[in-house]
Amino acid sequence: MILSYPHLTAILKYSIVEIEQMISEKEDLHYHFQRKKGIVKGEKVFRHFHPSRQRLRDLHNRIYDKIFSKIELPDHLHGCTKGRGNITNTRPHQGKLYKFHTDLKSYFDFVTNKMVYSNLRRLGFSQKVARLLTAATTFRGHLAQGPPTSPFLANIAGFDMDNELLELCKAHRITYTRYVDDLGFSSQEDFQALVPRIIEIINKYGFYIGYKKTKYKAGRLVVTGADIGQNGLRPTQKLLDKYLDPTTPEPTRRGLGYYFKGFKQK
Repeated sequence: MILSYPHLTAILKYSIVEIEQMISEKEDLHYHFQRKKGIVKGEKVFRHFHPSRQRLRDLHNRIYDKIFSKIELPDHLHGCTKGRGNITNTRPHQGKLYKFHTDLKSYFDFVTNKMVYSNLRRLGFSQKVARLLTAATTFRGHLAQGPPTSPFLANIAGFDMDNELLELCKAHRITYTRYVDDLGFSSQEDFQALVPRIIEIINKYGFYIGYKKTKYKAGRLVVTGADIGQNGLRPTQKLLDKYLDPTTPEPTRRGLGYYFKGFKQK
């Protein structure tokens, strides 16, 4: 792992002075846009993005490509992880009768500088390097959606929560996976009585669930875009309808066709 500034600058090809200069100009080196998330109590709700740009974007790309992408993440993490995705996230739940799915409300906003720093230290970065990387990759005190480094940092920010959830799940023969801010649980045995404890653990680490997407049920359940059943996985009906819709652009249809092939792979 990276323990010194000379090692860091040799990898990133930026001097510490240049990195600190970009950190001091972060407000100008991010831009903002929003996308409609849904409607709550009759009001439109938007998801806010603050991607990095110019030199800072290049720095973020180098940090991810040269450092973060080389770090192996635990098997239960599937989001924005090389070789894994929403299908690998749902496959461990295939064949399980009882399923619980929830997502973390405004997850990136609740991933603080302190969480990023402490987990970079846990991965073996020195204090100075972890502090500099935290300052370079966070925005206004937390993770921003948009920079290429944010998904990796969002993954590691949940390590403490994951460890306690995995311990609980192991004791009760429950399978657990996380796709960034989507949490999936399944078992052959009814574990509904443990759901309040699961939520309690999530809250303990400073996160909160989005009740609109929280479901516990026996049988089929859609998790991260895949329909999970007892005997297999299949695309959601919404995606199938889009694929069959004659008005769907051909590039989109080709992309969906490629995506559907993933359901046949073991």
